[in-house]
Amino acid sequence: MADVSRRTFGKRTLLLSCLTALSLPGTARAFFDKVKKDTFLKRDDVGNALKSYYMTYDCTSPYPHKFNEVVTKQQMRSLQFYIDHNIEKEYIQHYLDTKKPWLQELRQLVEKEGAEKGLVSMFDDNPSAYQLFERIDAKPGQRTFPCPYKELLVQCKKYLKTFTIEWNDVCNKWCTPTWKGVAGQIGIDITVAPGETCSVTLNQPQQSQGGEKS
Repeated sequence: MADVSRRTFGKRTLLLSCLTALSLPGTARAFFDKVKKDTFLKRDDVGNALKSYYMTYDCTSPYPHKFNEVVTKQQMRSLQFYIDHNIEKEYIQHYLDTKKPWLQELRQLVEKEGAEKGLVSMFDDNPSAYQLFERIDAKPGQRTFPCPYKELLVQCKKYLKTFTIEWNDVCNKWCTPTWKGVAGQIGIDITVAPGETCSVTLNQPQQSQGGEKS
């Protein structure tokens, strides 16, 4: 990695993408149309971003690092603090209060487009979510994703030795109340099933035979 500069890394990445596209029949025109139109590829920091991503996953000492490590560590540090000071409820409420303008906009979208829009807004098109989760599997009325905290908490306890929280604290005092709080603010009802693979599922209102909500 030492001899790969920001400039050469970006150039090599784009060159590899071009060669891959040109090697596939019928894809060259579509590829160059994408290069021309895609705002992502026009950003002048794409090379830096890709290099940062590569260097993060290339770091395996004292354990394999992931791109979401800064987010997860900071959230667990905050969790450790408010559990130590017995202010879990106040912290969650503060989190929701600081997101109020965004949540109000989402509520309007949910009222217009339906409950599924709530899940889409919380996970599918939310940069904070896909910075946190390595993948998000979307099904109608449900989102599932691998827990980003469990493995890292083990490493933090082993090497930093400053964490006393448990994994179920993360599930029960951060993830579940936060997602349920957001859901309540935007007007949807969800069930959270934490685990190594976590799921968030819409609770659909039951319908009577006449089609009215029961």
